Amino acid sequence: MEPNRDPTADTSSSIGRLVALVNRLRPQPADDVAAATANIGREIARIAARPAEAAMLRADLLHLLALPSQAAFYAETGIRTALGFWLELSQRIGHQFLPPVRDETRLRDILHAVFHRPADHAWVAAIDDRLWLELAQAMGLPEVGAGDTATSGDTAATLDATLTGNLLEATRMLSYRLAGVALDRELLRADPALERHMSPFLAQNAALVPLLERARSGSGDPTAIEVRDIDVLLDQCETMLDGVRRKAAENGISIRLTYLLARQRQLIDRLRLLLDLGVAADRPAQAVNLMKTLLAAEQARDQVGEFVGENLSLLARNVTDHAGRHGEHYVAADRAEWQAMARSAAGGGIVIACMAMIKIQLALLHLPPLTEGIAFGLNYGIGFVLIHLLGFVVATKQPAMTAAAIAATLEESRPKELERLGDFVRDVIRTQFVAVLGNVGLAVPVACLIAAAWPLLFGTAIAPAEKLAHMLDEVHPFASGALFFAAVAGVGLFLSGLVSGYFDNQARYHHLAQRIAAAPRLAWLGSERAARFGAYLDAHYGAILGNLFFGMYLGLAGVVATLTGLPVDIRHVAFSSANLGTAATTLGLAAVADALPWAIAGVIAIALVNLAVSFALALHVALQSRRVGATQILRLGVLVLQRLRKEPLSFFLPPPEK
Repeated sequence: MEPNRDPTADTSSSIGRLVALVNRLRPQPADDVAAATANIGREIARIAARPAEAAMLRADLLHLLALPSQAAFYAETGIRTALGFWLELSQRIGHQFLPPVRDETRLRDILHAVFHRPADHAWVAAIDDRLWLELAQAMGLPEVGAGDTATSGDTAATLDATLTGNLLEATRMLSYRLAGVALDRELLRADPALERHMSPFLAQNAALVPLLERARSGSGDPTAIEVRDIDVLLDQCETMLDGVRRKAAENGISIRLTYLLARQRQLIDRLRLLLDLGVAADRPAQAVNLMKTLLAAEQARDQVGEFVGENLSLLARNVTDHAGRHGEHYVAADRAEWQAMARSAAGGGIVIACMAMIKIQLALLHLPPLTEGIAFGLNYGIGFVLIHLLGFVVATKQPAMTAAAIAATLEESRPKELERLGDFVRDVIRTQFVAVLGNVGLAVPVACLIAAAWPLLFGTAIAPAEKLAHMLDEVHPFASGALFFAAVAGVGLFLSGLVSGYFDNQARYHHLAQRIAAAPRLAWLGSERAARFGAYLDAHYGAILGNLFFGMYLGLAGVVATLTGLPVDIRHVAFSSANLGTAATTLGLAAVADALPWAIAGVIAIALVNLAVSFALALHVALQSRRVGATQILRLGVLVLQRLRKEPLSFFLPPPEK
């Protein structure tokens, strides 16, 4: 049996013979370029030595290329549909479970059947174009637009006319769709200039359609100069799309707008490819390039993960950017800012100690699980919002804010910027250290004070001894699930950053400040106060909702554990330290002497896990949304380690005063 031959391929049919051909070419593994090159070399020699088989394959391919209604294949394969993101996503998910019926009169379905392995496009793209052309010559295929070869002149002329007609129709379809999407309300809303001025999207259609009609009537194909003029208009279209993206970064973006921008870019790229094919000096090589592009697009047509990633990348970038809009504000670059952060964190620690006390009292009520979870969540959420409104800080909240700023600098990838970024990362670590120190430094003594005053005020301990001993056991780094639960809290910190960024994006996109300022029901405030209220909400909308989300996330973790039976809980450094202070004060140091060292070690470990998980996830999303590669990340890591080795204290202590 020949290598890579599929024994199930039915070589008595046209499709079966093409499947067998591709099976012989396919390398194992699929990314083995050397094997793929060797396979196609053997196949060229094999077919050249078997004229009868070459004739059958030639007839199969000519039949394939002569199928009707190919224009849609060239114009639609790999292009986002007009359905929109959610409908196309549901369609792709549906096709994963129940693939559509294959229609052997449609070129795209035949292509899907012949190249039936998911990674086929990779080795096809890796094989040199010259070898694909040699394979076509070995079969005796005519070169489109270049006369005939082993086939008759009539066959070559018919094939030429069919392909040219299909390509012209596909080009016309793409041009009209490009112009039509430019009139979509979502794009016009993002950039009103599209409506006020002569749109290049409409101009390319007005310039291209007469050229296509002339070519269709046989009066002359578009010249290279005419195609260059169209290309200039397409450049202007891309410039306008870049402008829409920039405006969206400032004014907010929607999933629909990201989808439309991606679709417009795809339409432009495909239109360029077809236009270049018409005027290319080496049309066969350009045709091979088109084949590779269409195959890669066809194999990705029902993929879900890549589709979601591509369409949400711009939204994710905006969300992380909005989450990090005030990122540098949370970074102490000098001694004065370091001291200000320490004061803010200390204020947060006072509120956290009170929240921890309220949470203990709520737990002692033994409410139904869902009611208890909601009560815990409201306690956390309202407390976090209060901390934010008072200008205080919760330790570990800043990583999600600063990750976007780090990713933005990595994207630029300039040596000077990387040096600056090394300083920035050092400042972030130093700020986190003082934020945790400030939270814990006040949360513990205030919690101790509350625990000591409680019996004097109410005549009983703040909680039963069993409950307090359990609170100490909960933060043991090894005898409990504290570190895993700290990671769960870290995920919540990351998600709260995304929620904040998302609603900040929504506030910009829906013009929240302007709408509140103009709201008739707020007329009693007066225009100036309404405008200030709108501006305040615009600035704090995301932070307030993000804090509420994080509070409910922490509060409902126990409900999830009860309902699912999963060992899910949360550990946050600030609350764990407050609980430690409460337990140690109420039980007495002598009673907790054995457990206290482990509890202190657990609190330190919880802080590190909270920070590491939230920052790693936030940075990952920020980097992915910018397509930043591993090289820049590695360079940054090396730079930070070098700084840590040379100046370890600078990562913890404030810089000297200038």
